[in-house]
Amino acid sequence: MKKTIGLLVLDIDNTVFDWVTYYVNCMGSLFDKVFELTGVPVDTLAAEAKVVFTAQGSIEYPFLVQELPSVFGPYSENIDKLLSEVVGPARDAFNKTAEGFLKPYTDVIQTLDVITKERPDLPIVALTDAPRYVAMWKLNKLGLLSYFDSVYGLADPKIPVDPRTNLPKVDPEILTKHLQQFDFGFSGRIRVLPEEYEKPGVRGLKTILMDYDLEDHQDKITWVGDNLRKDVGLGKKLGVCTAWAKYGTLIDETVKSQLLAFSPEQNVHKNVALDPLKDNSPQPNIVLESFSDLLAAMKI
Repeated sequence: MKKTIGLLVLDIDNTVFDWVTYYVNCMGSLFDKVFELTGVPVDTLAAEAKVVFTAQGSIEYPFLVQELPSVFGPYSENIDKLLSEVVGPARDAFNKTAEGFLKPYTDVIQTLDVITKERPDLPIVALTDAPRYVAMWKLNKLGLLSYFDSVYGLADPKIPVDPRTNLPKVDPEILTKHLQQFDFGFSGRIRVLPEEYEKPGVRGLKTILMDYDLEDHQDKITWVGDNLRKDVGLGKKLGVCTAWAKYGTLIDETVKSQLLAFSPEQNVHKNVALDPLKDNSPQPNIVLESFSDLLAAMKI
C-alpha cells in the first residue's frame, strides 16, 4: 500500500532557484556602483565585506554598504548623506540586477502547480538558514511565496547603529519594514528560528514536525535540499525521506571563485554545496537531476 506524503519541506537557495549566480551578479553590481560613487577599489570593498559577513554570521546581510569602513569613514559625520548618495544607489543596482537573475529554476513553478493541483491537502514548507526577512523577500520576488504554507528561517539581520549617536544607519522606510516584521502579505505561518537551529542541526526540522504533529511520522515527510552535509545529513539524522537537489550543486567554477572573493570560506560552505556525492557523504533516498523529478519521487 502506498504511503501518503503528509508534508513537503523545501530548502530555498540552490533548490528552487540558482542562488549562487544570482548573488554573485547582484553583489558585483553593488560593488561596481559603490566604486563608481566613492572611488574605493572593488578589491578593498570585497575584503571588507568578508569581515562584515563574518561578524554577522551570514553572507546575506542587507546593510553591508554602510558597514564597510572605507565607505562609512568619509560619511561618518552625515549618515543621511551616506544613505542617499551611496547606500540607496548601491541597493538599487543590486535590485536591478536581481530582476534578471532572481528567477526559479525552469521547472519549479510547473512542478509546484502539479503538486498543489494533485495534492491540495499537502502543506509545502520552506526551511532555510537565510534570515527570515531575506528568505521571504526572495520567495516573493521569485513568485513562489504563495505556494508555501509556512516559512521557517533564522533571525532577521541586526540593524546597524552609529555607535556615537546610537541612531540606526538605515533608510527609515526600510527600517520600518524590518522592525514591523514585514511579511509581504503572506498569510501562512512564519517562524523565526534561533541561530543555533541552523542546519545540519536537527532542531529546525524537528520544530516543523512538532508544529504539524508529525514527530512520530517521519515516513510521511519529504525533505528536499542541495547540500549533502547540511540538508541530506539533517534528513538522515531524523529518518525522513530526503531528496538531494543535485542540480543545485552544478556551479560554474568562475562564479564560485567570484563568490569566494567577497565571502568568508565558512560562509561559502554554509550557503553553497561544494562537494560532489562521495561514498562517505550522507546518502540521500532520492537524487533529483531536476526539480520536476520530485513528481515521480512523490508518485504524482
